[in-house]
This record gives sequence, structure tokens and C-alpha cells, in this order.
Amino acid sequence: MIYAERCSMFLVLIAAGLTLSCASAPPSDKWSTPPAPGSAPPGSPVALHGQLAVAGVPTVAADGSSTVVYQLVDQNGLPVQLKGVSSSGLNYESQPFAENKQALTWMRDNWKLSVIRAAMTINSQTGGPTDLLSITQPKAEIIVQHAIELGVYVMVDWHTEDAINHQDAAIAYYTQMATTYGAYPNVIWEPFNEPAGNPRYSWAQIKAYHQAVADAVRSVDPDNLMVLGTPSWSQNVDQAAADPVVGTNLLYTLHWYSCTQGQSIRSKGDTAVAGGLALFVSEFGATFSDGGLSSNGHNYVCEDEANLWLSWMAKYGISGVAWKLDAHSDSSSILTATATVGGPWTGDKLSSDAGGALFTGTLPGGVSGTAIQGGHGQFVVTWLQQ
Repeated sequence: MIYAERCSMFLVLIAAGLTLSCASAPPSDKWSTPPAPGSAPPGSPVALHGQLAVAGVPTVAADGSSTVVYQLVDQNGLPVQLKGVSSSGLNYESQPFAENKQALTWMRDNWKLSVIRAAMTINSQTGGPTDLLSITQPKAEIIVQHAIELGVYVMVDWHTEDAINHQDAAIAYYTQMATTYGAYPNVIWEPFNEPAGNPRYSWAQIKAYHQAVADAVRSVDPDNLMVLGTPSWSQNVDQAAADPVVGTNLLYTLHWYSCTQGQSIRSKGDTAVAGGLALFVSEFGATFSDGGLSSNGHNYVCEDEANLWLSWMAKYGISGVAWKLDAHSDSSSILTATATVGGPWTGDKLSSDAGGALFTGTLPGGVSGTAIQGGHGQFVVTWLQQ
């Protein structure tokens, strides 16, 4: 999707072998002594579920027939659905909400969050000289370390539409991260957020990139999950199903924003599941796909369509991560401007569409139904707590 930060961020183009410039000192709360793998706090998501894997789960279809759906299972072979939130683009966040250990503890214990996503923005839409990795990489590592300490799963997201243009840099980064953190079952690799469409990158191009990165990661980390972006901003999962990447514990990304995407994209997901793919919704919102920008007249929440999406995910046991843990004015920000960095984030600190103006009809994206002005924070947290 096109997010608010893409309108404001510095321009960057990462090329293979580029030396990081604009280096910034890493935050001061990095590990002094790493915890041992397998030492997640009792009762935490990782302590309960351990090493995740992709496996076929026998399922009874609506017509009574038996089928197999590939989805996440835990260390005991039982299906598990992770639920969580994504950081904002780590170069654009209004405050370091996602990097705060106290905040992550609050979300784990009060929101029942089991996964957090570190959206490590690496370049903007149009390219330029600024290297955002020097800003976002140390922040992502803090999120990873806090998640490991607290027993939460964590997605390391190469947050770009153009990863194909810097494949060597991605291989170097994910190989290094897998070498450092691959022994921890917490970590989920997401090496290509949203491949650009219309029709910029074909599945053949995207698949070749994924295969190269996956092969490199698997040389040092044989089992942690990898979530793979799909064509047209991670919506055309049906194309991936026709020619999947070779490997184990691979899932494929489907992104949705309920004021823009509806049944036609869910149908692509149905096709992918029927074709044997395991899916992971690594980004979604009950908003427009631009994140609900008020400047575009899109500061609405579409709960009816979002509930259809959440029911569809539950049907297949598909995990999901909501965009975004921030307090910007757009409707996809989960927090309000009064939220403090470390919480507590009670209901009055969540964005909401309660009392918002109604719009009924067909929205610009073609989705029909009711939209309400406001933010989707309370809606997202209610889903996490279910």
C-alpha cells in the first residue's frame, strides 16, 4: 500500500555493496548479556508455542468434505494463529513506541499480543542518496532483542517495494541477522514487504529474489519462518501458488485494507490456500490502503468489511499484524496523540471511530458498505484480545 510516510521520508536508493552512510549510534538499551535460546518467560507466547512451522492441517470444508490447509503449527503440532501489530516505518514514527520494552510488555500482557513487526524502511518511492538503513536497522534490532527477552514473536520486515534492486544488500543483512538470532524461535524473516505492481515486478522476478534470500538464510538458519511478499503490493497470492518458492517453513503475504480491498482479493487468497500455500497477513487495516490519510479524505474505518476479512483469516488459521503502532493523525494509527511511549494504553489512548460521521455507499476503492470517520485502534485491540 501507499503510506503516509512515503509522502514525507527522505529519498534513498540502496545499491548492492553500498557502504552505510549517515551512521547513527545504536540505542543504549541493547543486550548486555543475551538470554539463552529456549529461555522465554513462562506463560509468554514463545514459551507456550515454541518453534513454529508450516504444516498441513486436516480441515472439514463447508460441504462436509475433508481437506488439508497449510498453516502455522506450534512445537506440539497444534495450529496457532499469531496476532499482533506493526511498527510504523521506523524512520517516520512519531515516537519510539515499538522500541519500548515496557510498551511491549503492556501489549503482551493486556492486549494478548503474540507478535510484533519491525517495519525497517530502507528506501522511499523515488530513490535518492539517503541511506535509511542507518536509521532503521539499529531500531529493528532493539525490537528483536526486546521480543526475545519477553517471549514474543517478532517479524523483521525489509519494508520496501523495490527489494529486487538491492538483492545483495538484503542477502547480506538477513544472513547476518540469521547468524545472530537464528537460534531463537521468536524470529520471523520478512525480506520483501510489498513488491510494486501495475505490473512493475512479475512473480518470476519476485520468486527469483525470494529464492536467493531464502537459500542464503537457510544456510545458517534452517527452520525459522520466512514470510514472502507477492505481486501487486502483496495481493496476488494466487500467482505465487502456481509456482511457489522451493523451501521449508515458507508463508506468503497477503495485505488488505478494508476500505479498499474486499471479496475479489479474498478470492485470490482462497485460490492460494487451495493450491497449498500457507498465508500470513503481515499488514492490514480497517482503513483505506493509504493508511487513512485525512489529506486524501480517507480518514475512515470500514469495520463491516474488516470483520469479513478477520472471519476469513480465522477460517484458515491465518496470522495477522495490524498497521500501525503510532499516533499520527491518519486512521490506521492505533494510538492517540495523548499516548505516552511506555503505556499504559487503556481505551482512552486508542484511536476510535465511535461517534464518527457515517458514509454509506460505494467507497472509492469499490468496497460497498458503511464507513465511519475515525481511527481503527480500538477495533484492532478488540481483535487482539479475542
